[in-house]
Amino acid sequence: MINKDFTSSVVILIASTAIVAAFSFLVWVLPAFFYQDKLIAESTAKPLTALQVAGRDIYISEGCHTCHSMMVRPLNAEIKRYGRYNRESDDIYEHPNLWGSKRTGPDLTNLGRKYSDQWHIIHLRNPRDVVPTSIMPSYPWLFEQVLDGEDIEAKLTALRTLGVPYSDKEIRQARLEVKGKTKAQALIAYLQSLGQDQGVRP
Repeated sequence: MINKDFTSSVVILIASTAIVAAFSFLVWVLPAFFYQDKLIAESTAKPLTALQVAGRDIYISEGCHTCHSMMVRPLNAEIKRYGRYNRESDDIYEHPNLWGSKRTGPDLTNLGRKYSDQWHIIHLRNPRDVVPTSIMPSYPWLFEQVLDGEDIEAKLTALRTLGVPYSDKEIRQARLEVKGKTKAQALIAYLQSLGQDQGVRP
C-alpha cells in the first residue's frame, strides 16, 4: 500500500513538472521566436566593433559586471541619475546580457562619451585620482597586455552564429583592427560605446 502511494505520488510529481515546463515554454520561450524580427526592426542597436568586442570580454573577465549594472529602470530617480532607460530592443546583440544585479558602482548603460579617453586611462590606472572616495581596484596590467587578434576573429565568428550580423569582411579585418592594441584600449573603446547606438548624448 505504501509502495503504491509512493509510486502514485512520483507519477503525479513528474506529470505536474512536465505540465509546468510545457506551459513555461509556451508562455516565455515560444513568443520570442516570433517577436525577434520585430525587435530587430525597432532597434537602433549596432553590433560592436572588433575592438569593442574585445573590451566587452575584458569587462566580463575582470568582473566589472559584478559591481556595475547596465539596466536603467523606467523610474524617475534612475532616469535623472543615469539617463535613458533600457528598452527590450537595446539588447538584441548582447550575448550574454550584462544587466547585473547590484550597484557597488554606478550604472554604466549610458556611460559612452560622458568622459574623455584620458579620464578613463587615469581612472583605470588609479580610480582615486579622479574619484577620491572610489573603492574600485586599479587595473595597471591592462596597459601592458596586448590583444590576441586570432582570438577576436574567432569571437566575431561565434557571435555571428548567435545572430549578430557581422560580414565576412568585418571578421577578416578583426585581427588588423586590434593589432598592437592593449586590453586597456579595448576596454575604453567598449565603455565609450555604451549608449551611443541608442542616440544617447553626454
